[in-house]
Amino acid sequence: MNKIRSFAIILIFGLFISIQAHTQVHVGVYHSGSINQVGVGTDNEKLYFGELRLLATDIIDFPFGVEGMFHRNFRRGEWVNLHAGIMLGILENGSNAKVGLPLGLTFKPIAAHRNFSILMEATPFIYHDTGYFA
Repeated sequence: MNKIRSFAIILIFGLFISIQAHTQVHVGVYHSGSINQVGVGTDNEKLYFGELRLLATDIIDFPFGVEGMFHRNFRRGEWVNLHAGIMLGILENGSNAKVGLPLGLTFKPIAAHRNFSILMEATPFIYHDTGYFA
């Protein structure tokens, strides 16, 4: 049942992203210690954009996880974008969830190639593991 729930969450966020993606889609690989993520999202140059991230770890027997993010660009410039949003995530077993507030800076270093950008992001989050409380 938990795998079905995880698949449904992925499907819902994927549907949200595909509806929002009219012209441009962004993809990325994110490194955070030993937990890596692969993400795909809508056009991050628009005022509002979304993103779906999947855990891609090197850890053996680590449960599959998914995060959905919704961002708002507060400053959109030729060289830099500043954005903040909300993040919701869940792991495969369904007992672990996290909620966060990502704050990011997107830097576009090459003038001739504005579609290439470097993202720096910090996400303070609350991690809830019901396995310890059940």
